[in-house]
Amino acid sequence: MEILQLCGVGILSAVICLILRKFSSEAAFFVSAASAVIIFAMVISMLVPTINAVKSLSEQAGIDLALVGVLLKALAVCYITALCSEIAKDAGEGSAAVKIELGGRAAIAAISLPVFVNLAKLVTGLIR
Repeated sequence: MEILQLCGVGILSAVICLILRKFSSEAAFFVSAASAVIIFAMVISMLVPTINAVKSLSEQAGIDLALVGVLLKALAVCYITALCSEIAKDAGEGSAAVKIELGGRAAIAAISLPVFVNLAKLVTGLIR
């Protein structure tokens, strides 16, 4: 029932932020950011069994663990980028949020580069 705890933290932080926003928008932002980090940590702990299962299945299927690692790193970049972008939006910094998202896309491209290089080598080898 981890999802109930996660939802409880989310609802509690939303209520606290609503109350604090009347007195201090800065304090409300910090509560919102802190709750986002707590919820993110809870989500990561929920995903650990799934990540282990994916690794186990890939080993059984004979899939290179480096490829699975690239996939998991790209997924982590997606989650972290989305979290940071939303925090920036909550702070009223839409421009910073867009730049964070752009940085996340660039990071995914960089992480995925070895996969594209291997794919290009494979295709080149098949053509010759």
